[in-house]
Amino acid sequence: MKRFSFLTILIIPFALSAQQADSLRREVTIEKDFTPIVRDASKINTLPEVEAPTVTRQSIQYSDWTVPAPLEARAVLLPAGGFGDPARENLKRGYFDFGLGNYWNMVGNAGYRILQSEKDQLGVWLQHRSTCGSVDYNQTLPGYETSRTMRQLEERVVADYRHSFEKLDLGIRGGYRYDSFNYYGLRFPGVQGIASPGQEINRFFLKSRIASSNPDAQLRYSASLAYYRYGYQRGYLQGDKGAAENVVAADFALVAPIDPSSDIALDGVFDYVGYNRLPSASGYGMLSLNPRYSWHNDRVSLSAGVKADISFNNGTIFRFAPDVRFDWTIVPDLQFYTLLTGGKQLNTWHRVSARTLYFNPSAVVDNSYTPLDARLGLRVNALRGFSIGISGGYEIGKNVLFLEPEQTVNGQFTGVSRFWGIDAYAWKAGLDLSYRYGTLWEASARVDYCRWTTTGGGQVVSYDRPQWQGGVNVRYNPLAELSLEAGYDFAAVRKYGVLGAIPDMHLVHVKASYAFTSWFSLYGLTDNLLNRKYDIAYGMPAQGISFMFGVDFKF
Repeated sequence: MKRFSFLTILIIPFALSAQQADSLRREVTIEKDFTPIVRDASKINTLPEVEAPTVTRQSIQYSDWTVPAPLEARAVLLPAGGFGDPARENLKRGYFDFGLGNYWNMVGNAGYRILQSEKDQLGVWLQHRSTCGSVDYNQTLPGYETSRTMRQLEERVVADYRHSFEKLDLGIRGGYRYDSFNYYGLRFPGVQGIASPGQEINRFFLKSRIASSNPDAQLRYSASLAYYRYGYQRGYLQGDKGAAENVVAADFALVAPIDPSSDIALDGVFDYVGYNRLPSASGYGMLSLNPRYSWHNDRVSLSAGVKADISFNNGTIFRFAPDVRFDWTIVPDLQFYTLLTGGKQLNTWHRVSARTLYFNPSAVVDNSYTPLDARLGLRVNALRGFSIGISGGYEIGKNVLFLEPEQTVNGQFTGVSRFWGIDAYAWKAGLDLSYRYGTLWEASARVDYCRWTTTGGGQVVSYDRPQWQGGVNVRYNPLAELSLEAGYDFAAVRKYGVLGAIPDMHLVHVKASYAFTSWFSLYGLTDNLLNRKYDIAYGMPAQGISFMFGVDFKF
């Protein structure tokens, strides 16, 4: 039987949705290719014109549960997710959507802007995601069952408020997230770990921020103070109590314009990480400083700086890395870019849980250091509506995180992953294509290659860092009210430590949505259309072909 825990939370915290990128807390926010968002209906009587392509530089932003998450209706992978998903495309004041499918997959969102004025903005969002279906193991082991129920439950609530003074913005935001799941993976009989009982995680978050809002000021500034708590109910061994991680983070950003084309800036961050009920771990801190100079004109943009990380009770005290970015529009339809970055990253439980929830809940994760991450690329927009981009890069890393199987003292596997830090370097390459014909057709494709090699010369592959990954997505809107979509995603060359290779992922999905009115829509989808058998991790099978139907209201 499926057991749900529905949380009703009333939070009156306040938040500031900062638009500036925090250069010392960069995290690539990847917008999902497929979300159950339906455009407002409007009648179209003629064939849409072919629109000239536009190039939008993708910003790298730090995300920390700041906006409501448009929970993806695709339920096959059920990724751990975070609180930093992109904001919903909704011009109305509130929304509610809910989807139900086989395997008892459920997704739901609700949100409302309580205050919405030039000076005051207050919003509350809630999200639900769950599954409780039986999945078949792709491996066999004598005396072990052939299938197991995969259970996941995730509840989130986020609220934020911002008040705008004449030249100053002030706000605070907060959130709570509850996760409940079971370690359903295949295990060797007799292994003592956390295989049997379910796991529960409670997270709390509160952040306040102040920022100048006068673009003509001689000194623009922002500062914030935040607290994060991530607590497990159960530890690694049965009977052990779970540990908790506490993070206090403070940051500031100063920008002083020199002239209309240039400025100097200084960003700073201080983090302190401490643990409760984990005697083997001690608290540590890090101060990061990032001075830089920026200059731009109509065709060229340059930013040059350095990243300095000072650690306290956490290995090497001083770490340095470059922070150089260069964009050049060679001709109107040809852009070139390059960047040299790096720095130390604190791999807290809060951060790495976005990759998976199935990792050792009693092990502190190694912090990573990147002396150099070099990338360059070209983008061509010569054909009307068509864009192609090609990129390449090289990265050197210390304690690069790879997910590997956890083992007991006698060498048996528990089915729980652990993040291991490995010194390695990687060669990277990427190719992406996109085409758009007005509002009628929209298509995109991307493939990425990344080969990691240890400093000793051995190749490193893990299931969360495949060598090849990418996908194709096509969207067709024959009517303003009707949207059709088909897509394919893949991840190839995957390995789970010494257990060897695990099947590649090849997933096909189709979706249709219809807006009966500007405020009411229905959608349906089929995922893993080919019913491919593969593992999320070794011995942790994913769901087969799945269906989901849902409703979407805007009010």
